[in-house]
Amino acid sequence: MKRVISLYIFVALLCGCMKESHFDDGFHQRLVVEGRIEQGREAVVMLSLTTPYADNYDEDTFRDMIIRWAKVTVICDEHSEVLTGRANKDYPTQFIYTGLDIIGEVGKSYTLEVEYSGQKWSATTTIPEPIELTDIKVNSVGDDQYTISATLAKSSTPSSVDCSLDGSSYFAPTLIGTYAPSTVEREITINRPLDNFIRKGYSTVYKADEVVRLRVNTMCDFGYDYWRAWENNVINSLNPVFPATSNLPSNISNGGIGIWAGYGTTYYNLGEIK
Repeated sequence: MKRVISLYIFVALLCGCMKESHFDDGFHQRLVVEGRIEQGREAVVMLSLTTPYADNYDEDTFRDMIIRWAKVTVICDEHSEVLTGRANKDYPTQFIYTGLDIIGEVGKSYTLEVEYSGQKWSATTTIPEPIELTDIKVNSVGDDQYTISATLAKSSTPSSVDCSLDGSSYFAPTLIGTYAPSTVEREITINRPLDNFIRKGYSTVYKADEVVRLRVNTMCDFGYDYWRAWENNVINSLNPVFPATSNLPSNISNGGIGIWAGYGTTYYNLGEIK
């Protein structure tokens, strides 16, 4: 059995494989959504189906979990846009739904609708004001390894930091990178992301010559609850393919799983780590 598993597939396993699924022959697949819209950018949505826990997984199993033929619509005010599905090898699912016409704006609300296999799911979110990082520093810790530290601005909304490595268009959550609101600035350490995959031997430090970009997100309270629960599940799961004992929270209707969230975002290009 492969010991490397896509982070997004891991989320589908975490969300969909409750403890009783080990013994329940009546397992029912559920929709898993990871969707976002941020100010100044179009929506991006990944879709998959949950799968019951089993002893053996292969690439065909993972491919079968990805949904490529759904109708995905984003609605804002009186406008709606059907997103286009397309391959993108940077993303964990290697397939995303994205648009061109509806671009996120701070303060506006956006509804996601997903239609698939005769069923319909929806969720609504709002984009908060973005915040910034200051005093970003790359610190050598020897042997071509580096840490990144920064000052996170105060914010009335929760926030998180994501990271893209070596030009990838996908920003993965940094480990222990979700923060509650704060009335003061905070010194933070930006750990290496899980890099789309959960691997044995993961290290929090960065390697020399990696190209690093950071994304700071502000989000609603539900976004904070979701990503903190996700972090806890990842950290506590010693075996990457072992199911969680409880589902992650969800704002997807009709029994769907996952998150549709609006983010206020700020990007930073750190270039090659040296």
